Amino acid sequence: MQWIRLVAALGLLAASGSVFASTACPNFFVGGDEPAIAASLTTRTTEVCHTEYVILDSGVTKGPLYSAQHLTAAQVAGAEAISRYGSFHQEKGIPYADRSQSSDYTNSGYDRGHMTPAGDESTLDSEYESFSMGNIVPQVHTLNAGNWARIEADVRDLATQLGEVYVVTGPAFADSHVPTIGTHQVWVPEYTWKAVYEPGIGAGAYVCTNDTKQTCTVVSIDDITALTGVDPFPMLSGSIKANAISLPTP
Repeated sequence: MQWIRLVAALGLLAASGSVFASTACPNFFVGGDEPAIAASLTTRTTEVCHTEYVILDSGVTKGPLYSAQHLTAAQVAGAEAISRYGSFHQEKGIPYADRSQSSDYTNSGYDRGHMTPAGDESTLDSEYESFSMGNIVPQVHTLNAGNWARIEADVRDLATQLGEVYVVTGPAFADSHVPTIGTHQVWVPEYTWKAVYEPGIGAGAYVCTNDTKQTCTVVSIDDITALTGVDPFPMLSGSIKANAISLPTP
């Protein structure tokens, strides 16, 4: 992939500093510490803890800045034992003015793209929770049903093989001309990304172009932090963040 420097319309700059909030659900994060995000991204953010994942949503982008999981082999086994159940619904844990609506996506040309996948959820109730609009970004169908779905399946396989992985997923926006959809002006990402930490092994991140080419690349945690303003695993050492592990590629 030919890298370009992305600067979010929120005014994201690496020099703007990072912020740690006080999370209400540390069990989803490496060492109990939530992702550190650039200070300029903190406007109108709301954390919502669900049964098997957590989101940090933005009232500016009308979607998640990240969605995080501690995905275990037992959870994947439970997910394989249930059928698809959920339906898209409002995220009531977010202030009404900061929510997206399912109707924003109707006839938009974009799928309602899960950040934490429904296919990772081990009970019918937790699967339903994954259909919260707070866990959704606009995603081109070719990507959502193609390489992105394959990446999600590969991460489940890793959790099964290793016993556990930590996963943080989110959008990355382009320059100041970010397209929007719907009445509530939901921001359309240029990329979607998924960072994976394999305890005792290392970490890396997938980055996929949100287009019909669906180009996906594995990069380091340092790279994903520079791209998005989100450090998904602030507890990890500098060496682990600088060197991407090998991840299955679609």
